Amino acid sequence: DVRVGPEALFGPAEMGLELAQHFVHENRIRQAASSLGAAQYCINEAVRYSNERVTWGKKLSVNQGIQFPLVELHTEAAMLRQLIRYTASMLDQKHHMEVTHLVAMCNYRANRLACDAADRAMQTCGGVGYSRHMPFEHIYRHHRRYRITEGSEEIQMRKVASNLFGFTSSKGRQ
Repeated sequence: DVRVGPEALFGPAEMGLELAQHFVHENRIRQAASSLGAAQYCINEAVRYSNERVTWGKKLSVNQGIQFPLVELHTEAAMLRQLIRYTASMLDQKHHMEVTHLVAMCNYRANRLACDAADRAMQTCGGVGYSRHMPFEHIYRHHRRYRITEGSEEIQMRKVASNLFGFTSSKGRQ
């Protein structure tokens, strides 16, 4: 047993877990926004590179094999941006446990998107995209860890599933 005097408490007694969960939810939505920003950067840079790079007398960007994967990433980023904004707003308006499933959706999808976008940027830019002359390999490694730390993506998916299948008391299904 450890005794802690009242002057050492942060917040009300018996509310430590509640306080910690609130911090974790706020951190996860910030992490999601950061991952979204990294993903958008990778998408934008891949588009820029493919518009500048000329192969066989044509811009690389005229190839549907270059266009379509970037279109899919761009579309997912746009949808995720709105979900992150909505979820951040709900965190300001509601108790954080009422929106834990939304935070989890944002967190696991944004972290995965950052990795997917970095991977696609490396592929689009070829050898130079994989080299340290461009930041994509660093972005991939940096954001890949977020799929493991602070609650793995499987844990985040479990939170979403608990809400979706009615295993939690939160009835905020979207």
